Amino acid sequence: MRLFPAVPLLAALLLGSTACGSGDTEGAGTGDRTRKACEDLLGSAGEKWVKENSPRDTGLVDVRDVESAKTDFYGDVRSWNPSSKALPSFTEFELCRVVVRGQERHTSRLSISFGASTFPFDSPFGEKSDVYDEEKLIRVNADVKLVVRKDDGTYDYSVYVKCRVPGAPAGQEAGVPLAGSMTGTLTRAAGPEPHLRYLLHSARVAAEEFGCRNHPVVPASPPAAG
Repeated sequence: MRLFPAVPLLAALLLGSTACGSGDTEGAGTGDRTRKACEDLLGSAGEKWVKENSPRDTGLVDVRDVESAKTDFYGDVRSWNPSSKALPSFTEFELCRVVVRGQERHTSRLSISFGASTFPFDSPFGEKSDVYDEEKLIRVNADVKLVVRKDDGTYDYSVYVKCRVPGAPAGQEAGVPLAGSMTGTLTRAAGPEPHLRYLLHSARVAAEEFGCRNHPVVPASPPAAG
């Protein structure tokens, strides 16, 4: 299963009836930063989708900020050794978490994370997995791949983007692509297509925020067959 770094579960930022709209916050600077990250990653259509497919009013939990995640992403990809056969232990950083307001354990949540991929861009995604019940690869274009994974009835959605970082070894954009994921059960009833669509939107934002020098082409929607 995918591992996330430990983050403090601060009080949810109560946002009334919107997923990432205005509302009461605890900690002025932190609240503004957290809200902006979710607004940017989901987009206005994504915010509406979350709101319409959530069981109750939602709020945000403070997680990793985009700038520090970018710094650690750069550190990871620059440390990559293309001649090493060892599997790297990179981590994706949670940049947005939407939860049901007042739910202590956040069992209903939507989480968006980005970071350096443990797997190269050309990994055999979609083949029989020893970890997941199902794994499906959706080839988007030369820069982007989507992977849908199912485990115990719950779906996880991943995106891999060739993202060239200055100062990294040659071939890094394929050897250590930018990886993103959307996980959780908050909007499970909505089906895979909107998850993939808004994950692609998040990937386009992340590629811009992380400064991918190769300017990967991240489309607005997944292929029709996906």
